[in-house]
Amino acid sequence: MDIMRNRILWLIGLLVLVLSLSGNSCSTKKTDIRPALTASFSYSPTSPTADQAVQFTDTSTGNPTAWEWSFGDGSTSNLQSPVHSYSTPGTKTVSLTVRDSSGHDTKSQAVTVMSDDGILPSNRRVDWSRAGVWSGGVKGIPNRTTIFCNVKVSIPGSTLVAHGDGVKDDTAALMAAVSACPAGQVVLIPEGTYRISGVLEIGAGIVVRGEGPDKTRIVNYSDSSVFEVFGPGDSENPVNVLSGFQKGSDTITVANGTPFTAGDIVVMDQLNEAGLVTQNGNGGLCTWCGRDGLDGSRAYGETLIVKSRSGNTVTFNRPLYYDFQSSYMPQLILRTHAPVENAGIEDLRIESAVGNTSGDGIIMSNTRYCWVKGVESYNFPGKHVILKWGTYGNEIRYSYFHEAQSYESDRGYGIHVFGFSSDNLVEDNIMYHLHLGVAFEAGGAGNVVAYNHIERIEHGNEPKWFQVGISMHGAHPYMNLIEGNIVNKVHFDNFWGSSSHNTVFRNHVTRLNPGTPVIYDIIAVIVDSWNYYNTFVANVLGTPGCPGLVEQIPYTESDPLLWKLGYTCCSETGYPTDPKVANTLIRTGNWECATNTVQWSSEERGLPDSLYLSSKPSWFGVLAWPPFTPDREGFDPVNLNRIPAQVRFENGPAIGLLYTLVRGY
Repeated sequence: MDIMRNRILWLIGLLVLVLSLSGNSCSTKKTDIRPALTASFSYSPTSPTADQAVQFTDTSTGNPTAWEWSFGDGSTSNLQSPVHSYSTPGTKTVSLTVRDSSGHDTKSQAVTVMSDDGILPSNRRVDWSRAGVWSGGVKGIPNRTTIFCNVKVSIPGSTLVAHGDGVKDDTAALMAAVSACPAGQVVLIPEGTYRISGVLEIGAGIVVRGEGPDKTRIVNYSDSSVFEVFGPGDSENPVNVLSGFQKGSDTITVANGTPFTAGDIVVMDQLNEAGLVTQNGNGGLCTWCGRDGLDGSRAYGETLIVKSRSGNTVTFNRPLYYDFQSSYMPQLILRTHAPVENAGIEDLRIESAVGNTSGDGIIMSNTRYCWVKGVESYNFPGKHVILKWGTYGNEIRYSYFHEAQSYESDRGYGIHVFGFSSDNLVEDNIMYHLHLGVAFEAGGAGNVVAYNHIERIEHGNEPKWFQVGISMHGAHPYMNLIEGNIVNKVHFDNFWGSSSHNTVFRNHVTRLNPGTPVIYDIIAVIVDSWNYYNTFVANVLGTPGCPGLVEQIPYTESDPLLWKLGYTCCSETGYPTDPKVANTLIRTGNWECATNTVQWSSEERGLPDSLYLSSKPSWFGVLAWPPFTPDREGFDPVNLNRIPAQVRFENGPAIGLLYTLVRGY
């Protein structure tokens, strides 16, 4: 019995041991599949000033349970996503340590805090990191993967299919696919040449995608646009704004809140502020500047999204960008209850057939967070892309806009940002052989034009006149950012009125223009009269060895210069008529080819890498970032860094075969 009992006890002990080991094995297996704990965070605004609230947001992975922040100024926090402000300017090293039961991880970033009264004062800046597409609270263009149909195979709900042979008209088939496609899905237009004779209208959040601009080609044989992305417009009944209309406020009180609901696109405007805003320019009265249908008397305004409404209190998705004033009767106007959201046009080529007399490439109106990506646009009589009336947070990127059927006034534009359009992002594009690269007109704020390559801009009526690549061209764009571009010339003109509070940062303004030789108005930067409180910082102006002077007063139209400030307009000679332009202009840290030196007007240094990006973007790859750094030790104007759009343009067919055809190699 004792022997039997001992054997049973031994077997029970063995079983317990096996079960124990099995349990440990399961426990180990669970630990192995636990996501790695990785600290990460973002912050906004990306270039804060002293005493400005900075929102730090935890983006760590691995489900941390504790957070330890060190803000670089002796302050700490244990909140997951704290708000902190700095009392002094300078570069602060911010660290976040995240913990869980198994360990910890730390992430550090440098945050550059600017002086409020220094080179980039807070009254000239906004949080430009908002610009561009957001989807589901995440910044960036979403990747749609659900294919609704292949237009050559079948189109659900239709007996039509597209031929893509360049001969048969495919307008009806393509429109049938676009109309039937559910939001969030993709209309695939495979390789082929698609002949159309009218506009393709996109009224929902779908994606129209080709197989690449060198494979999918849409040719329009009519005088219409190729694509129109339009949300329905609502009646514009302005409502008086009673309070809360100062810069930085996101909540206002209106006389009547019933017209507004969450998700609406609205415009906040006011009567033109005396001494700052005018719709009367050198070209005459801009009757279309500002609110549609007026005489331009409300050219000052910006587009926003209603976040919520309670009674007569309206809250926006972001703060206002300027101090509206009661004496100029600020008003809120409904643009649309049902904007088109998250619609995209991708990976194809559009063009206007030879002989067309009008028509644009892509027009957006009453849209938010829509995009154009990987598109080649060729030879349009009008403009390649227009963002107008009720466009908010849209994005145009990694595309190629070139050639025009006319290089005359109001034609041959690359991108036209118009009609209070706000917080849009034009990034990483090529614009070549156009009448004008990017033009801002008729209000709008918070837009970002960044890291584009703009070359060979010409004027059809005045072929010897050095035409502009980026322009403020009609009353009254404000608080827009131009950063990191390669562009022949920047001109804030007054042909249709004024602009103000725009910033040009870390660009290479080449003052070169391959193509027809020019002899007049060869100037890198022109800021005309009635364009006040603008900022030009850390730009490379001109090319090493370029002839000419920094400035010349009195000016003659054949003087090659870097700056021309305060003249009435365009090719006017003699003496400036508006000294306020120069008196309110901040220009410092710019390298000037005429003297081969960096000109500083302030003792302040330590400029940030970017005014809208918190770190080097992934699409820069191995290229140096920021590309243009005249403010820093070791800057070499002879061997400038390159931007991705420039590399694609110079090295051949990254988007479409016409890269090599146009360049000749």
